[in-house]
Amino acid sequence: MSSSSSLSSSMSSSLFPKRTLGQTHCFCKVDATLKYSSTRRNPGRPFLGCPKYNTEGLPYCKFFKWADGNEEIEFRLQERNNELLRKENELEKMMDDVEKTKTELRKRVDEIEKRELVVSNREKELLEQQTEMRRGRILLRLYWGFLFVVVCYLVLFK
Repeated sequence: MSSSSSLSSSMSSSLFPKRTLGQTHCFCKVDATLKYSSTRRNPGRPFLGCPKYNTEGLPYCKFFKWADGNEEIEFRLQERNNELLRKENELEKMMDDVEKTKTELRKRVDEIEKRELVVSNREKELLEQQTEMRRGRILLRLYWGFLFVVVCYLVLFK
């Protein structure tokens, strides 16, 4: 009778399995999953069952075991450990992405600094050219002025 009550309580149990517990296997040789009973007799009571149970088209065994005390605590610790490992992996990936981004940004900064240096050198060259052109214009005006004075002198005094 106890097997039929345990079977009936497992059939009306939660349909959503949690993560697998690495040490307990069902009769299918698959890691059993921790589920919670939704029966009136055992509401919320944890148990281990076949992960294929209540899945369409998949054969399943009738493995059932209450997960009281240490098993539930051990499962929750394992579940928490798995979650922490997953988060650690995510953080490592994020750190790698940050390092790659930093490297790319350093390259961009170097490239921008090189461009700024080129622009600065071109500005200096342009300023020097402008200064030379001003000098050339002044000299040209002076030569024209001198030529005008010479021509006027020759015209007037000759």
